[in-house]
Amino acid sequence: MTTRALGAAALLTLLAGCPGGETPTEPTTRIEDILALTGDTTAGGNVYSTNCATCHGADGTGGSGFPNLTVEVPEHTEEQVLTIVIDGEGTMPAFGTLSDQNLADLMAYMNAEWP
Repeated sequence: MTTRALGAAALLTLLAGCPGGETPTEPTTRIEDILALTGDTTAGGNVYSTNCATCHGADGTGGSGFPNLTVEVPEHTEEQVLTIVIDGEGTMPAFGTLSDQNLADLMAYMNAEWP
């Protein structure tokens, strides 16, 4: 058997192991998983008050060198905002330890407050 035939046989064997002969799907990213959740604005307000308001202010307008979220959030995609929240950026620390549900709630709150 040629190398090419062996490769084709191996591929067919792998595909046969998938349900219905389908190719495996790509795993989702954490951000996709978060965006698939239903966020609660009230819970998100609590997450914001506890984790964000110290720097960005209770109303999100920032100040003292901290970004004004009433401007920044609407100018970015949800994916961009979540990446910044999870990984941090500049002087902002990372909040990747928040649960996926907490982050979905936070996004729901910010989208409601600053559409």
